[in-house]
Amino acid sequence: MSNYYETGHIKNGANLLKLNQTIATFGATYNPSNNAIKLAALGTLATNANTKLSDVSTNFTNWKNATNAREQAFEPLRKEVTQILGALQSLGVPQQTIDDFTFQVNKFRSSGSKLTKADSGIADTTPAEKVIDPNETPEAKTISNSQQSFDNLIQHFQKMILILQSVATYNPNETAFKVVTLQTQFTNLNTINNTANTSYATLKNARIQRNLFFYAKDTGALDIVKQAKAYVKSVYGASSQQYKAVNAIKFTRVVPKKSAQ
Repeated sequence: MSNYYETGHIKNGANLLKLNQTIATFGATYNPSNNAIKLAALGTLATNANTKLSDVSTNFTNWKNATNAREQAFEPLRKEVTQILGALQSLGVPQQTIDDFTFQVNKFRSSGSKLTKADSGIADTTPAEKVIDPNETPEAKTISNSQQSFDNLIQHFQKMILILQSVATYNPNETAFKVVTLQTQFTNLNTINNTANTSYATLKNARIQRNLFFYAKDTGALDIVKQAKAYVKSVYGASSQQYKAVNAIKFTRVVPKKSAQ
C-alpha cells in the first residue's frame, strides 16, 4: 500500500482545522441554517478528526510492539524443537514415536519458514503507517496469513508436547526440555500470540472508524466540507475572496464512499 493513503488521511485532518480557521475569519456573515456546518460544529469536526487519527497511530504502535514481541518469543523454538528431538532419540523409544515427533518438527519448520519480515507483522514500517489498511485487501490477506502461521506453530508445538507426555521414559535433566517447562512455554506463547492478534483487530477497527468519520456518505467529514463550501459560495459568490479561500483548501477522498460504509 502506498504511503499516499496514510498521508492523505493526515492531510485531510489538518485541512479540516485550516478550513475552520478560515471560516472563523468571516465573522457573523457566516451564518448557515444547517447545524452540521455551523462554525462550532466545524470546530468539533476538526477536533474529532485529530482524535480518530491519533487512535490509529496509538493502536498501530501497540500492534507493532505486540508483533515484535511475538517474533522474539517464537524465534528460539526453531532451534529448541530440534534439540528436543535429539533428546527423544537418545532414549531408544520406538521408531514410530520418533517419526511422529519428527513429522511435527518438520511441520513446525514449514510453517516457520513462511514467516518473513513482511508477513510476520514486522514489515517495513517507514513511514510509520505504511502497513495494512482494512480497505486494502492484499495487506489484510497478508496479516491474516501471518496470524494463521503463528497459530499453526503453536498447534505443532502443542502436539510435540503431547507426544513427549506419552513417553514414560522422557525425563531429561535439562530444565528447558522438561515437559512442565514446555507446557509453561506453550501457555506463554499462546498468550503472546493472542495479544498480537487482538492488537491487530483493534488497529483494524480504529482504521475503520477513521474511514467512516472522513469518508462515509452524507455524514462523513468530506461531505460536510462540501456543504460548508457550497454555503460560502451561495453567500459570498463564486468569484468572492471568501469562496476562493475555502475552495483552495483541498481534501482527498482516500477511501471511496462505498468502502467507508
